[in-house]
Amino acid sequence: MENVLSCRASVYLDQGGRKYMEDFVRLRRDDEPSEDELNAAEHGETEVEIGNGELENVPAEPGAPATPVTAAEGPRLTENDGRRSAESRHTGPPRAVAFYAVFDGHGGPDAACYAREHLWDLIKKQRGFWSRDDEEVCTAIRKGFIACHHAMWKKLPEWPRTATGLPSTSGTTASIAVIRRDRLYVAHVGDSAVVLGVQDGPSEDTLRAEEVTQDHKPELPKERKRIEALGGSVIKKSGVNRVVWKRPRLTHNGPVRRSTVIDQIPFLAVARALGDLWSYDFYSGEFVVSPEPDTAVIKLDLKRHRYIILGSDGLWNMVSPQEAVTICQDTDRAKVRVVPETAVSSSSCEVEPTLGQQRTENGTRSCTLSGFPLTSPRFLRRDLGNNCSSNDPVSAGKRMLEDLSVPAGKRPRRSIPQSPHSHASPCTSRRRYGERAALRRSG
Repeated sequence: MENVLSCRASVYLDQGGRKYMEDFVRLRRDDEPSEDELNAAEHGETEVEIGNGELENVPAEPGAPATPVTAAEGPRLTENDGRRSAESRHTGPPRAVAFYAVFDGHGGPDAACYAREHLWDLIKKQRGFWSRDDEEVCTAIRKGFIACHHAMWKKLPEWPRTATGLPSTSGTTASIAVIRRDRLYVAHVGDSAVVLGVQDGPSEDTLRAEEVTQDHKPELPKERKRIEALGGSVIKKSGVNRVVWKRPRLTHNGPVRRSTVIDQIPFLAVARALGDLWSYDFYSGEFVVSPEPDTAVIKLDLKRHRYIILGSDGLWNMVSPQEAVTICQDTDRAKVRVVPETAVSSSSCEVEPTLGQQRTENGTRSCTLSGFPLTSPRFLRRDLGNNCSSNDPVSAGKRMLEDLSVPAGKRPRRSIPQSPHSHASPCTSRRRYGERAALRRSG
């Protein structure tokens, strides 16, 4: 069991008071293609077929855990590997790559559903994704996002029109985590954040939350500058900055001319997303709501990195990153206390889910969360045993009032040092912990 990275995954989805579900999650475990398969595919000799680990992405009941996965890393190829036959090369278990994604839709479920079904496959098809060069992998991920976005354009005629008869305004945030070998690749558009639970030292009892992503909000200087450079604008409505939808007045018929009356509608509270095809600017040929993701690479260290949490703003508007990590840690501690150390199994516990959430009392809160701890096999066998339970709910709770003298959303943030193996856009995000769910996004 050497060089094995065990990932126990759980999913929570809640439709809340909405008429239809717009949030989707996808979990996959695929075998990494061999060198021969990649070389053959590069020369057009054969098609690389990857993927045998589709997992259910919607739990049977709210709070029920999804089927977990285990990503294994075999020994790296050496010069002698090239001399071995293809048959002997595949005698051991293949390396695995794990894919986790959260999609928080708006304006209908179509974009989120499409991204769930196609984004991962489009990423894998990009040249350089299976490279060992981190920059090439990140470039391939970005191209996969854009390819998914453009594919939605072709699907737009099939999506239901709005109540006023306009083409669909469906869009979605997308936050993904790809675990391959000893690397964690993160990419996102929108405000579905990714947070790491980090143990700074063996003597540290409490894990620290490290935010990997920064929300793409229209009020960010770089996003506002990009939007305005494309002819778009940002207007605040009900206290929330929104990207403006510039469209001809509904009573207008015929081609758009200089004299056509254009309505400016404060529409979307995120600056980047997949879908939102209404934001296409015909003069610049670009989408004001950009589909290009920010990416980050982190070298995983099982002595430090313990949890990865992907969640929509329905979670982060109610729970701070530190609280979310603490909830995960407290849940695992509770399980360890109830499981005797003598109950030891082989590898069955490596795939037991440990993170769940329960519906709030009024049943109206909406959030999407996909979280999973990263653990060495030895830890799992010692502390969890064979009676691992997946039914213990974790209360979502509201944010703690850490400092009543500081207004909500303006609390001084703790310093979050960046990993030396991490490179991406700055991760000094600031979240509105007190922002009400009713002020999420239009659509």
